[in-house]
Amino acid sequence: MKATWSGFLRIGLVTIPVKLYPAVVKRAISFHMIHRDCGSRIKYLKYCPRCDKVLTDEEIVRAYFLDKETYVVITDEELASLKLASTDTIEVKYFVDEGEIAPIYYADAHYLMPEGKGGKEAFAIFYKAMEKTKKAALGQAIIRQREYPFLIKPYEGKFLAATLHFHQDVIRAEDLKVDIKEEELDPRYLELAEKLIESLTEHFKPEELVDHYAEAVLKLVEAKARGEKFELKAAEEKAKVVSLMEALKASLEKAEKKAA
Repeated sequence: MKATWSGFLRIGLVTIPVKLYPAVVKRAISFHMIHRDCGSRIKYLKYCPRCDKVLTDEEIVRAYFLDKETYVVITDEELASLKLASTDTIEVKYFVDEGEIAPIYYADAHYLMPEGKGGKEAFAIFYKAMEKTKKAALGQAIIRQREYPFLIKPYEGKFLAATLHFHQDVIRAEDLKVDIKEEELDPRYLELAEKLIESLTEHFKPEELVDHYAEAVLKLVEAKARGEKFELKAAEEKAKVVSLMEALKASLEKAEKKAA
C-alpha cells in the first residue's frame, strides 16, 4: 500500500517517524453523460445568462457574496497569501478518554505506521500505553497547506488516525432533541424493547456492510454489455402492524425463533 504522507508524530519531546496510509477507499460508481445519438461525452459550458454568452476562464473571477446583491471579488494571489506552510509533523496536543469524542466529529480514516526501525520502539511503547489507559491522542498537522485536526488511537496493531470536522462545521441542533422521561414510559413496552434488543444482539460483522445498490448497478452494466436483460427481484412486502405492543411482541417472537 502506498503512503499518502510521511513525517513525524510528536508526543511531548518524543518524535516518531511515521507514514500515513488511507484506511478507506470510496468505491462509488460514477457515470458519464453522453450524446445519445453519437456517444460523445458532453461538455458543460460556463454561461452568463445576463450577457447571454459563453465565458472563457480569463473572464471569470471568484467572489464571496455578503448578501444577494453585494459581493467581494477575491483573487487567486490573495488566497495563496493566506495558505499555511505545510509541516512535516502531527503534533499531539493532549490525550482524551477514548469514547469522549462524539462520532459526529469523525471525518476520514487513515492508518498511522512507524517508519524504519528507529520509530518502531517508541511507536510500540505509546501504542501499549494508550491501549492500557484507554486514551486517544488529539493532534494537529498542516498537510498540503491545509490544517487537519487528528484523533489517534490504537487499532489492531496500528494507529487509527481519523481527521476530525472543525467545531464550527458541526451542527449541534440542540432543538432537535426528544425530552425523554422514563417514569412516563409504559414499563411493559420498555421490558419488551429490552428483550428484543437482547435477542437481536450479535457481534459486529463488517463483511455485511455491503453496498447492494452498487452491486446491482454493476450486475446491470455487465448484463447489458452481454446483451442480456437484468431485473432486480422486488422486496417482499412486510406485514402491517396495528399497535406498538403488537409490533414489539411480533418482533420479539421472530427474533427468538431466529436465535433458536
